[in-house]
Amino acid sequence: MSRKVFNNEILDNWLEKKTNDILLKIEKEPLNSEEMILLSLKAQTNHFHHMDDEFRREFKSIKEQFKEVNQQFKEIDQRFKEVNQRFEKIDQRFEKLEEKFDKKFDRFSQIMMWGFGTMIACFMGVFIELLKK
Repeated sequence: MSRKVFNNEILDNWLEKKTNDILLKIEKEPLNSEEMILLSLKAQTNHFHHMDDEFRREFKSIKEQFKEVNQQFKEIDQRFKEVNQRFEKIDQRFEKLEEKFDKKFDRFSQIMMWGFGTMIACFMGVFIELLKK
């Protein structure tokens, strides 16, 4: 079976025919340098073909893994968005509580100032009365 290497079918067919001829005579007579080179070339083209198939499978596997990782990152992003929305709601609640606390503290401060002012006025009145005597 001819394997297409370097997108050159003519070269592949010629190499296939030559190597088949060489393999038929390999046991009958010694090989010359040209025949050894052709067998080496055929072995290399077979190796390239197998490596090409293996790399394509590996790249396809890696591509699928990247798709899975990408999907997982999308899910994580969605979860972070949901968590961020929850934190924003909590932050709004704290802001409302802070506003309520500020209002109550301002009211408490006013009551304390009026109470302190009233207390000073009373003590001053008592002090003035004591001085008159």
